[in-house]
Amino acid sequence: MKDALVAIATHTFKEAVRDRILVLFVVFAVLLMGFSTVLSWLTVGSELKIVTDIGLAALAFFGVLVAIFIGITLVHKEVEKRTIYAILAKPVPRWVFLFGKYLGLMLTLAVVLGLMAIFYLALVTWKGGTFPAHLLPAIWLTYLEVSVITSVAILFSCFTTPMLAAVFTLGTFILGHLSWGLRELSAELTGAASWLAIGIYYLLPDLETFNVRPQVVHDLALPRGYLLESFIYAAAYTIGMLLLAVILFRRRDLK
Repeated sequence: MKDALVAIATHTFKEAVRDRILVLFVVFAVLLMGFSTVLSWLTVGSELKIVTDIGLAALAFFGVLVAIFIGITLVHKEVEKRTIYAILAKPVPRWVFLFGKYLGLMLTLAVVLGLMAIFYLALVTWKGGTFPAHLLPAIWLTYLEVSVITSVAILFSCFTTPMLAAVFTLGTFILGHLSWGLRELSAELTGAASWLAIGIYYLLPDLETFNVRPQVVHDLALPRGYLLESFIYAAAYTIGMLLLAVILFRRRDLK
């Protein structure tokens, strides 16, 4: 099983890095970060804070786009090319196939985010004069957020078309940053409506957990243990989504 998992992950990584859309996303992210320096000259406020804020936002936004546009096609491409039949004809369980795909995509995202992060850190270092070590936790949390969105994209790709999977995943991303409103709304409602609101709140990923831009921009320290708690939450939610994806994928008729 281990060899199959590594082989699928490696193949997924090699296939993903050849996708031209990755180059476009990296180029646009770099251009946006570079443009932030120009924008900082035209905006009232600290130039360094503006560059820091826009740069982190670009990392998160383009990281999520990569996760969505590659994650939604992972299963579809294999079915369309009929290569999945050759893989599953061997003693390779479907859960190994999905987990291998996920690991390969996460490796790809690590490389993509790493390249963008290097440029971003170099830009902030040039702007601020010293290496911004305080930004490293924010970059790590961005990667955790992307890992959650990737698992959601794979889940939807297991039972619907790439177009619908993209819409559903993007919707989950948006709602995941607004889910705190459901918790507040549930307190204002009563009966079944309140339970429904709180149920949806717990089903959606709380992506604001990974958004620490306000703290980083204003140089505020994160609570002790925050990074560990965020990692545990991301890991638990990701595993839950992948297990659900495995259940759905097992029931899918690939003929």
